[in-house]
Amino acid sequence: MKDIVKEKVNSAVKEIWKKEPPPFKVDRPRDEKLGDLAVNVAFLLAKDLRKNPQEIAEAIAGYMKGDRTFSSVEAVKGFVNFRFSREFLLGEFSRLLDLGEEYYREDIGKGGKIQVEFVSANPTGPLHLGHGRGAVVGDTLARLLEFFGFKVVREYYINDAGRQVYLLGVSILYRYLEAFGKETTRPEIKDTFEREGYRGEYVREIALMVKEAVGEDLLNGEDPLSLKEKILNHSFPFPLEYTRSFEGGTEVDLLARFGMDVILEEIKRDLKDLGVGFDVWFSEMSLRGEVEKALEELKTKGYLYEKDGALWVRTTDFGDDKDRVAVRSDGTYTYFASDIAYHLNKFKRGFDRVINLWGSDHFGYVPRIRAVLKMFSVPENWLEIYMIQTVRLFRGGKEVKMSKRAGDFVTLRELIDDVGPDPIRFVFLTKRSDTPLDFDADLVKEKSSENPVFYVQYAHARISGVFREFRERFRKDPEAMDLKGYLENLVEDPEMGLIRKTLLLKDELKEITLSRDPHLLTYFLMDLSSLFHNYYNHHRVIGAPEEVMLGRLALLKGVRTALRVGLKLIGVSAPERM
Repeated sequence: MKDIVKEKVNSAVKEIWKKEPPPFKVDRPRDEKLGDLAVNVAFLLAKDLRKNPQEIAEAIAGYMKGDRTFSSVEAVKGFVNFRFSREFLLGEFSRLLDLGEEYYREDIGKGGKIQVEFVSANPTGPLHLGHGRGAVVGDTLARLLEFFGFKVVREYYINDAGRQVYLLGVSILYRYLEAFGKETTRPEIKDTFEREGYRGEYVREIALMVKEAVGEDLLNGEDPLSLKEKILNHSFPFPLEYTRSFEGGTEVDLLARFGMDVILEEIKRDLKDLGVGFDVWFSEMSLRGEVEKALEELKTKGYLYEKDGALWVRTTDFGDDKDRVAVRSDGTYTYFASDIAYHLNKFKRGFDRVINLWGSDHFGYVPRIRAVLKMFSVPENWLEIYMIQTVRLFRGGKEVKMSKRAGDFVTLRELIDDVGPDPIRFVFLTKRSDTPLDFDADLVKEKSSENPVFYVQYAHARISGVFREFRERFRKDPEAMDLKGYLENLVEDPEMGLIRKTLLLKDELKEITLSRDPHLLTYFLMDLSSLFHNYYNHHRVIGAPEEVMLGRLALLKGVRTALRVGLKLIGVSAPERM
């Protein structure tokens, strides 16, 4: 509908003033009484034409007079306001009934290749609510992009190298020793654990798995490669890929790899239960050679220098507030060094666009990554970065801050088990991802209009209930009936309002996808559901005069299609009964 308005305004400007109009906006007026859509083109033309915006708007409105697409075109304070005609709306709604979900689909992407990298939590502990929010936002973005013709690769970057992995191994070893009352026999392990270790109950659980597999052999100083075989020969209900890749090292290294196997299995299970899957699980360890090559290339380009025994990247040359260390004085790589190689790897894989969803604690990484990409002449708009803010959980009106299993945060698994995936996905999309979000676990269990996910799902279930009643009474399936011819019987303003809103979802989905604002879809679904519930509470469907009843069935059929499409794109179920 916005494209139609844009096309007609373009034609008007070219015809009246013989010139190409500047890029202008087509938006919904704040006051619905002013029309369905409005354009600001008159303000943008005023200086060039040396005319008052209202005068320009009146000329455009006059040119549109008689266009049957609109019931009115008016100039109001320099804006041109459009209200679509009943004839146009019924015609478009007929197309929706014919095409179903395909009415909303448009091939914007043309097969363009986009990578969406999200979650990417360290495999050193269970997912927390912030990770879950990132998972929902990333998955919804991917669904929207696919819906509009992009070829999407969902990717999870596994930080399986670095000190955090070593600390996981230390933590597991300490808990293993503790299980035998031997934690004081390794003072260096005890000291590291107490200063930097992972203290969640999940570490103890992993240590007990090790104990079950190797018994006391680790206490007796058995060779780690021999311990590896005992772990592999034990019957664990998940793959042991990291353990299998262990080719030598200390018992801490072995336990760290086993721990990552356990934790990644839990992460994959939690994400699957949330309706989130990945095409690629990319290992940081696989970048070893690429990190060296990337740093060598930076050195050749003159962007790498030595200071205080460390190697620094001149990111300040490209807008960063200070230069960044890539190699520490002890010769180990920083996370930044791996990030450089990883983003170059993405670029070499031929993605037209890359979208990163990062936790809010990574905000400082944005300028340094952008700086490095400029050093390698990567197009500036190739990488998009969006931040995922924190989630606070409330029960009984009080914030829940601790988890029995994770220790210092509430796990995503606990919330999934408590309320289920649908409320999580919906509520996690009710605010912009870069703003903090409060999740009321009690509210989402209520069957009331205050619970947004129930409110939207209930709209779909109510329509399904009307269809069931029609089938039972008349022995006909409304899904199989051609009801378009009965739309003419819809004459009331609430009916036209529902039709207008249902059709506008097409524009809304397109804008949400291009602006990367998936939270706006939940707002739209709540607005549409509100219009429907209000209509349903004041208008009979089954029991109305036959011609009116069939027209209203057609209306509900289109509304249900819109609800299904919206819920599907945010990964929430559309129940038939509630």
